[in-house]
Amino acid sequence: MTALLLTALLSLPAAGVLALAGLLFAEVTVPRRKGVESSGEPGPIAIVIPAHDEEAGIAATVEDLKAQVRPQDRIIVVADNCSDGTADLAEAAGAEILVRENRELRGKGYALQHALDHLKASPPSTVLFTDADCLHSPGLVARVAAAAEASHAPAQALYLMGANPDAPPARKVSAFAWLVMNKVRAEGLWALAKTVKLTGAGAAFPWAIAEKLQLGSGEIVEDLGLTLTLAEDGTRVGFVPDALVSSTFPDAEAAATVQRARWEHGSMRMAQAKVPGLFAKGFGKPWLFLLGLDVALPPLVLFAVSIVAAGAYALLPLIFGITLPFALAFVAGLLFAVAVTIAWWRDGRKVLTPAEIGGLPSFLMSKLSVYGKKGRDSTKTWTRTPRDQSDT
Repeated sequence: MTALLLTALLSLPAAGVLALAGLLFAEVTVPRRKGVESSGEPGPIAIVIPAHDEEAGIAATVEDLKAQVRPQDRIIVVADNCSDGTADLAEAAGAEILVRENRELRGKGYALQHALDHLKASPPSTVLFTDADCLHSPGLVARVAAAAEASHAPAQALYLMGANPDAPPARKVSAFAWLVMNKVRAEGLWALAKTVKLTGAGAAFPWAIAEKLQLGSGEIVEDLGLTLTLAEDGTRVGFVPDALVSSTFPDAEAAATVQRARWEHGSMRMAQAKVPGLFAKGFGKPWLFLLGLDVALPPLVLFAVSIVAAGAYALLPLIFGITLPFALAFVAGLLFAVAVTIAWWRDGRKVLTPAEIGGLPSFLMSKLSVYGKKGRDSTKTWTRTPRDQSDT
């Protein structure tokens, strides 16, 4: 009995990574399901774009959306603590402008809440949030809004980040990692649990839900925080994979480090705070448990390191003839490797060509900055991602 208890205790780290690797493998290999079905014309839509010093790209984003809106729809740009010409350029492009000045309460969540408070005087049927540096596939606005209205729940478009053609190889690897997170895993989670995580841009909310949202916070991963808050209340997020929002990673390494650090550190902190509660509520609600596992799954590189660490931890018991911990870690590593290979072969080859896989070492080296002091410091408060190489 003592030996069995000792083996079980020693196997816990490996069992944990195996559970996460099993979920990753399932998300990659499960048969795909259609997104949220919708029909008919959606009611009036308010498109909200939070923008902090986005004069370089805000006009293009507004022009892109203008091609999709109807007379009853609105494009609202929240010029949030701007020190440049964001508001003027957005207004000239045809957007409705809300100017927000508050140097103490800074961050995307506060800007979104400012827009929601403004809309309460004349509410739309649906609110769609997107970002100031994004482009949207034809018909996206109506498609995602109609999905939200039909399901009476939030709906999330497919949101992908790409790399410029002449970007360094490490950025191509980043684009593949993003594809795995936001497309491959989202499609898998939707098939398994009929819910996905909000990813910020391209998210639509029926007004009955939007008017109750409390987004005013400096949370650096506000989309994930909102996903988990909704889940705790029993609300799932629908997926609309045939509607695409796209953006581009910054080429400058300093900018890329700030961006990845915010996403990765913020997501891990959110997982530590919220996942235990989801697991506790997941009894009798498998979708909540699966969502919690998905949120607990670290970024690919960190997860690979975790599997190696679990295997290394299992070497000492192995020397004394306790084989289960190492066996579990080995199976986790195998599932991880197969899942990533399938994801690359099926979905990632156009994003990361065989010749560009050579960028993996430089991508791994860049992770030292993300998890080092510079990366950690950049996540202590909300930080705007620099958009070009001159922003450092």
